[in-house]
Amino acid sequence: MATVNPNTPSNTATTIAQAFFERYNAQDVPAMVTMFEPESVVEYVPFKLAGPVEEIGPGSWGVLIDSFPDLRNEILSIREADSGRTAIVDVNILGTQAKEAFGVPSQGRAYTVRHLFIIETDGVAKITRVTSFWDNADWYSQLGKTSLV
Repeated sequence: MATVNPNTPSNTATTIAQAFFERYNAQDVPAMVTMFEPESVVEYVPFKLAGPVEEIGPGSWGVLIDSFPDLRNEILSIREADSGRTAIVDVNILGTQAKEAFGVPSQGRAYTVRHLFIIETDGVAKITRVTSFWDNADWYSQLGKTSLV
């Protein structure tokens, strides 16, 4: 597991992003939340959803984990920007639906959708903002929802 030490000023955005996605794979929502500064923002562009991590993160991640019990991610690549303070993460997120989620009834279908995460950090050990993009129409389609309305 990637180690993020708040007492080490050399944590790069890559190290922080890897640690976040490891916690995501472990489905450890409380550990994911502890990686954020208190005033951090999470934004899911396709859902037009943005807000404080305490509101958006646990609710969204909890629903996903509950509805997709085998939810996991596969990091394809990580690039750094902003002198190591920002990670641009290309990742597949995949799972098999077991319960209704975000208005999509479960048909027991699996999905794999490529995501782009921009993870901004404080340059020390904490995430200050996460912005995520993905093809929502593809996600709905793979889960068997034919209409987005």
